[in-house]
Amino acid sequence: MANLGYLQLTRDCKQACRFCSNPPSGVDLELEEMHGLIDDLVGRGYDGVILTGGEPTIAPLLLPAVHYAKSRGLFIRMITNGHRIAEREFLRELVEAGLTHVHLSLHSSRAIVHDFLTQTPGSHGHIDAALGHVAALGITADINTVINAFNSDHLDETVRWVVAQHPHVRHFVWNNMDPNMNRAERNPDVIPRL
Repeated sequence: MANLGYLQLTRDCKQACRFCSNPPSGVDLELEEMHGLIDDLVGRGYDGVILTGGEPTIAPLLLPAVHYAKSRGLFIRMITNGHRIAEREFLRELVEAGLTHVHLSLHSSRAIVHDFLTQTPGSHGHIDAALGHVAALGITADINTVINAFNSDHLDETVRWVVAQHPHVRHFVWNNMDPNMNRAERNPDVIPRL
């Protein structure tokens, strides 16, 4: 099992997920800080790094972080909402720099539900396109889903949709929602009754 560290590049994001526990703060890493954090992961014997945010694909240091992590011998993963990597050339550039795996945040197979939860029209389509590019570019992907009141009745449907449309996806991560965090407090309708 790989020993992976997390590196939060930014807290900014262009989506406004109704359950987000990590909303924008305006804080981005500086170059020297990013180098130091990656060096620390290497020094502690980590095998890889997971680049996170907010949304890491809008961070100015994304490509420099991928290049630097690769130069330090780390495997590179990224957690993303898929919006920017729906642009094939952008994802290709990241893959060529050293990105090997993405964790895509998909909250429902139903576009209307996913887009409602992200408060971003078209966000489901971006995930679908990004998953197609992942396969074409030869990297791997997992699906991350936050369980909430709007998707808890069809989680199995979401798995079936992903496997039917994108059979290269082999791993699903189900995240419980903290109802006392940030946007969930302001949107109590997302809290599931399990």
